[in-house]
Parts: sequence; C-alpha cells; structure tokens
Amino acid sequence: MRWPLRYQILIPMVGIMVCAIVSVTLLHAYLSTNQIKLQIRDQFRQIAQTLNDATFPLTETVLKQTKGLSGADFVLVSQNGEVLSSTRPDFVPQTVSHEPPAWNELQSSDVIQTGDAPFFHTVVKIQQRPKTQGQQYLHIYYPVKEYREALSNAIYPSLIAGSIALAVVAFLATVIAARVTRPLQRLDKKVAQIAHGDFQPMIQPTRDDEIRDLSISINQMAELLGDYEDEIKRSERLKTLGQLRGAIAHQLRNAVTGCRIALDLHLRKCPESQDESLQVANRQLLMIEQYLQSFLENKGGDVSRFEPVCLSEIISKVVSLVTPTAKHFGIKLENRAVGDSITVQGDAESLEQLISNLILNAIEAAVPVELEQSSAVADIGLVSIRLFQSSPESVTLEVQDTGAGPDSKIVSKMFEPLVTGKKDGTGLGLFVAREIVKNHAGQIRWERRNQETYFIVDLPLVNAENERVEITNR
Repeated sequence: MRWPLRYQILIPMVGIMVCAIVSVTLLHAYLSTNQIKLQIRDQFRQIAQTLNDATFPLTETVLKQTKGLSGADFVLVSQNGEVLSSTRPDFVPQTVSHEPPAWNELQSSDVIQTGDAPFFHTVVKIQQRPKTQGQQYLHIYYPVKEYREALSNAIYPSLIAGSIALAVVAFLATVIAARVTRPLQRLDKKVAQIAHGDFQPMIQPTRDDEIRDLSISINQMAELLGDYEDEIKRSERLKTLGQLRGAIAHQLRNAVTGCRIALDLHLRKCPESQDESLQVANRQLLMIEQYLQSFLENKGGDVSRFEPVCLSEIISKVVSLVTPTAKHFGIKLENRAVGDSITVQGDAESLEQLISNLILNAIEAAVPVELEQSSAVADIGLVSIRLFQSSPESVTLEVQDTGAGPDSKIVSKMFEPLVTGKKDGTGLGLFVAREIVKNHAGQIRWERRNQETYFIVDLPLVNAENERVEITNR
C-alpha cells in the first residue's frame, strides 16, 4: 500500500521525537527514583548518627520529637528484646540475631509489613551510655507510603512535561508536514491537469523557496506544451487542407474553365451584349482559375521570385472586380489609394489574392446581421481602402469597414486555418492572407477604432534594406 507523502514525512518525524521524549522522561524518572532512595538512606544515617551520638537518654518523648522531624517511627529495645521506649506501642520488633551495621552503613532496602502498612526497616546499635545496662538497639521504621508519595512528586511532573512536549511536537510535526505536502499536492494536481490537456498556469505560492521554483518550472512546461499542442493542431489542419486542396481545386478548375469558355463563346456570338458586368465576371473567372492552378502546383501562397509591383494598380484592379459584390450587399466601396503610385518587391498574383481576401472579408463584415437574409439596402455599410508610405522603408495598406468586428471567441486564432466566425465561412481567407504577407517579409494585424475595424498590412518597399528576394517553400 502506498502511503501519502504527508504520512511519509510525519510518521518518521513524530517517531524520532517520541523516542527522544520518552527516553528523556524515563531517564529522568530513573534518576529521580534513585535520588529518593538515596535521600531516605541518608535520612536513616543522619537519624542514626544523631541518636547514637546523643548523650541524653532515648526516652519516648525524645523519639516522638525525632519522629516529628523525620517522619519515621522508632522502637528502642534492649539486648534481650525488651522494648524500652517506642513511638508505636503496637510495633513488636524481632530479636536482633546478628550484629547490625554501623550508622554510616545503613541501607533502606528491607521492607516489612508491620501493623497495617509496609515500612522500610533497619536496626542500628546504640553506643552505651552511663546509667544504662547492657547493649541497646534502635529499630527505625520509614513508611513506604511516604516514599511512594515522594517518588510520585518527583516522577509525575516529568511525565506530564513529557506528555505536553509530545503533544506539542506532534502538532508542530503535523503543521510542518502539511506545509510541505500541501503545495506538493497542488503541484501533483496541476501535473495531472496538464496530462489531461489543461495548460492553464497555476497560481504561484507566496513563499520564496524550492516549491515556488518548481511551480514556475511547471507553468513554463505547461506554456510550452500548450504552444506545442496549438502547433500540432495547426499542422493537422494544414495537413487536412493539403489533402483536400488538390482534389477540390482540380474539380473547381474544370468547372471554372468550362464556365469561362462558355462566357467567351457567348461574347463572340453576341458582341452587342459585352457590358461591364460580363467583363468583370470574365476577369473574376480568370482570377479564380489562376488561384486554382496555384493550388494544383502546390504553390500555396509561397513564391520563389519577386519583382517590382505597383500596389495601387493591383488595388484598382481588385476593386473593379469586387465592386459588383459590394453593390449587391449595399456596401459603399471607397478606393482612397487612387493616384498613389507605390511599388513593392513581390509577387503580383499573391498580392492580388491578399488584397482581394481582405476587401471581400470587409464587405461581408460590413453587412449587418439582421440584413444578411434579406434584400440589401443601398449604402448600409462602408469599406474603405487606404495605401500610404508609413516609413522610409515600408508601406502600409489599410482596409477599413463599419462592421461589428470579429467574434471574441476567435480573435486569438482568426489567422489560423479553418477558423471562422461566419456561418458559411471556410476559415481560409485570413490564413492565406497571413501566409502571403509573411512570404513578403511583412506583417499583418487588426485594430478596432471608433466602432470600425481596420486590417493593416505593412510591406517593405523596393529599396528597403530588408528586401526579401528568395523564399523557400514550406
């Protein structure tokens, strides 16, 4: 069975402390017991010395006074066992059968049952005094009860102090173990969450120690794993897109080619029907065919050779192509880049696709949601295209619309493939735009200003030092 970490720390810690406290307590109790015994022995010897050296007779009065001072009982007997004086008339000592030790050799180890209680008993020979006949012996009785009370008074405080210390140690050990294991349990829980795909950072502990360093490392690991997961998802989407691209592009190119051929035949048979709308439709079909051909060639927005391209001309061309779409939705289209001749180093076809994607997205975004399913009303929204040189080395393209802006759920991923907030969207327009901008060594971003949405593209100029002239396919 696996023990929790808290117990793995707590049990050894408490065990060591308990052993130490119990050992100290038992040692103190042992020393206290010996000390009490030595005190009783010394008391016997002092009493024996005092009474032995006394020059006055050991009368019953003298013995009672000595009892009051020492707590012991005394019986003085003659050599033949006759009681001469006593503090306990009911005590009948046995006849002394052997020579008792001197006062300084007395011990208190003999316990006898006399009367109704046990007593420590010893005998001392009293030196002969004038006016006394024969040898006298003094029996000393010290109550075992007094000894036990003195022993309890010496041992119990140690036991109580040891118990209190043991309780305090157990409490402190529990607190310390909890302080150590609780952060580790949080780290274990966070690692389990990471293993299940939750890469949100954990709250850092306030204390500055190794646990905090470990938490920081786990957060860094979670962030890296989250990035890896996003990259893997992106790679899977790109892989899926690549698998579908060839088959779909081939079928669509055949259909578009047939449609364009049919339109060309119609224009040849009916020259009088060649109006601007049919010309725009023909150019759009040609542009679609070029895009599909790029997909079939696995070009995917990457180019291997750049040349000087006039951005203002490409913008005018794209605006003429998407104007019918804007009119259909009732969106006013403003080309504020007319007359600005700005040249960049790039691929004209890719840049045309970039600008077309941004303007079409802006037109769709400018249509109010409540009017998407109904007939459009004239000038219900505005899309504006602006081109200007933002620095000596770069040019900026701004596509502005009056729509509500991107959905908050996809803001952080709207440049990823197959991510869209539109009901019928494919999630490829902004992804392709980002890839084209990246291949032209530029940057793309979006902003929300004054209830309007701006998609901003920064591209290097022809003479910029960071001009990119070779790009490898990915």
